Amino acid sequence: MDELIEQIADALQTRSTLPEFPESLTIAEAYEIQHRVVANIEGDAIIGLKAGLTSASSQESFGVPHPILGRVFASGRLFSGTTLPTIPGRFLECEIGICLDESSSPVSVCPVIELPRIAFRLSTNTTGPNLIACNVAADRYVLGDCVDSLTSFVDSSVELKRDGKTLYQAKLTEPLGGPWESLAWILNESQTREISIPHEALVLTGACGGIHPATPGSYVADYGSLGSVEFEITDD
Repeated sequence: MDELIEQIADALQTRSTLPEFPESLTIAEAYEIQHRVVANIEGDAIIGLKAGLTSASSQESFGVPHPILGRVFASGRLFSGTTLPTIPGRFLECEIGICLDESSSPVSVCPVIELPRIAFRLSTNTTGPNLIACNVAADRYVLGDCVDSLTSFVDSSVELKRDGKTLYQAKLTEPLGGPWESLAWILNESQTREISIPHEALVLTGACGGIHPATPGSYVADYGSLGSVEFEITDD
């Protein structure tokens, strides 16, 4: 198991293909591996948490009946206007980020594009426990401006465009009923899994509109009154 943990940590840091996973990994074993994997990633700071598999369809695809939890690293942080290269396994998700204070109370929200990297060696490795073990595919994320107003998301939505053409529109209440409900689940699950919440944490609350391949193009995610996120993916 020590060798597997080192291999996962190396693959996450170098953005290379993940190692082959053992069969029938349990949820509890997967979280223990995640604990040890993130501890093996040196020179980086955990600055937040993220919810994964927040929709029934994604849970069904990965064979688990509930969402899962991962960590967010400082090295993955990018800001609106950034340009990224195309890399194998890179996807994108429209999300809401919630910024917490030192007592884990929300103080602001921001539009976010998460860019998870799903790079399993074998198709049979694509399971919920294995996704947990590799820190829920956490990689880069693009932040928009923070908004201090802690608003309701009931009537809010996001529209994602690539090269001026709409890819999809989605309600911000999709992940677990909305960002506030997702935050409540994350805080509770972090206690259950003994995952520490960093001071002034950034919480990524789950995908609105599902997960999509990060193909080359110029993207704009319009979150209405919450602002927008712009970024470009090149084919270099």
